[in-house]
Amino acid sequence: MTRRAAILAIGLVVATGLLGLQSWDVALERVQRGAISAIEERTGFVVKTIERAEIALLPLPRISLSQVSFTQRDGALAGEAVRVKAHLRLLPLLGGRISFDRVDLIAPRIDVAVPAGSDGITEWLAPPLAEFERLQSQSKIVISTGSIFLRANGAIQSVVRDLDLVIDERERNEPLALSGSLNWRGMPTEISLLWPMVGGSAKVALSATSSLLKLRFEGTRTGPGDPVIGGLLALSTPSLPQLLGWFGEESRLASALGAVAVSADIQVKPREVSFNNAVVNLEGERLDGVIKLAESGGRFALSGTLAGATLDLGRLVDRLPIPAVDAADTTPLDLDAWTAREIDLRISVDAARLKGAKLSDVATYLLVKKGRFETGLLRASAYGGSVKSRFLAVGAPAGVDIKIQAGLDKVNIGQAATDLPQLARLSGTGNLQLALDGVGHSFDELLGSLTGRVNLAARQGEIGGVAFGELLRRAERSPAQALRDWRQGKTPFESITANAGIAGGLLALTEAQMSGSSYRFNLAGSASLRTRILDMTALLSSANGAPKLPFVLKGPVEAPTFEVEPEALLSPTGASLVPTQFTR
Repeated sequence: MTRRAAILAIGLVVATGLLGLQSWDVALERVQRGAISAIEERTGFVVKTIERAEIALLPLPRISLSQVSFTQRDGALAGEAVRVKAHLRLLPLLGGRISFDRVDLIAPRIDVAVPAGSDGITEWLAPPLAEFERLQSQSKIVISTGSIFLRANGAIQSVVRDLDLVIDERERNEPLALSGSLNWRGMPTEISLLWPMVGGSAKVALSATSSLLKLRFEGTRTGPGDPVIGGLLALSTPSLPQLLGWFGEESRLASALGAVAVSADIQVKPREVSFNNAVVNLEGERLDGVIKLAESGGRFALSGTLAGATLDLGRLVDRLPIPAVDAADTTPLDLDAWTAREIDLRISVDAARLKGAKLSDVATYLLVKKGRFETGLLRASAYGGSVKSRFLAVGAPAGVDIKIQAGLDKVNIGQAATDLPQLARLSGTGNLQLALDGVGHSFDELLGSLTGRVNLAARQGEIGGVAFGELLRRAERSPAQALRDWRQGKTPFESITANAGIAGGLLALTEAQMSGSSYRFNLAGSASLRTRILDMTALLSSANGAPKLPFVLKGPVEAPTFEVEPEALLSPTGASLVPTQFTR
């Protein structure tokens, strides 16, 4: 036998002898009471009932309690466990006193009382943490295969399953430290927490890792009374909408975002969190600034100012569940779903993309209050010109009151066409002014109520797909020849002017003219915003007054028919005939 083995054997004999001097033949009920008292002192749990108690001295002294029900002293936490194992400290035991350094809760079912209407983890954790904070010291607590039921007035708010947690032993004024894993709302998550149990400045740390979330925070908690927590936060998720859904928060606006990563110096106060020196990464696009989350009047509010180099606004808009504008859709407009949370967000970027268009020096905003939604471009440069827009929706007794304003100034259409294929046949410098107002409970009512105006102007450009000058020359030589292959070539223009009024959901052209050195092209008619059907006529005339060619522009906006009127063109009076339904 080696010397070390001999020492261990002698120590075991001595310990066994000392234990033998104690009155271990006393009733198990007395041991049980001592064990329960020690557990309550070192864990803060008050044992209410047990089914059976067992004590074992080898290989290590421990007490096992079966079918145990327990509660915290203030009643914030209660539950039951299939088994509670208490590991006794050897030295106090040699002196005949029961003390533990570890308590295991096997398959516990724990109920935590939370405030009615609460839906935040902070509110859920506050009661049990407050009870732990009142303890002078605490044994190591190990929870295996547990479940936590968060209840408000007896109703279950949420359930945590597969809880495997270790709460480290601590002495007076030492912080609470825990780590482990759990399954919340179907998502396995690894967590760890360091929480101070005394006032003054103390370290705080939190980490959580799941397939939806990676969070790490390190900082300090300071101040008596309402504490202030400050430190460095790093958070990332592959899908912000799914992450919010995991926390029970449904947001239509959040669906615009995908993968998000945030790092910031944060300061947490009661009902307020400030993110200073924030870096927000939206799928590779970085924004810097400040963000603030606050609760006002029971409503969640987000505000902030961010700036960056680039931002794909089109990608954000495309992801939003915006319903198609369809008069056949009689579903009531749901403004409340878009204004559930207050938002005041300002974003500036050097360059942005929007539906293929490239913008620079962009300032955009989003303002949301209950029953009010507003967004737009405060400023943006585009293709040598500028762009502005505003969209406002407000709840009203007659439904949703919509206002739309948009403006383009001195935009080089040819340059824009390189990014916007729908403009491929057009060049020149253009201006646009749009103003619309309407109100209704559905799209049908809204479109039927629209009023406003549209003003369009362009100069020094050309239109592809038709050569009006050549068409007039053909018609002058042979009207029949003008009907063949006329959709070819290009038509240069000196100016385009189009003005329209909108009333009762009907757009009516008040003036629409394109002019070049050898021709004039006039358009008149209307378009129904409800049905998206065009009903227009046009007249192409030579600069000297003859010949004159009539056209019709009719059909759905997506694919209208634009044709020369053959009956008028081939009439006995020839190409100079003007159709009677055309009016300037």
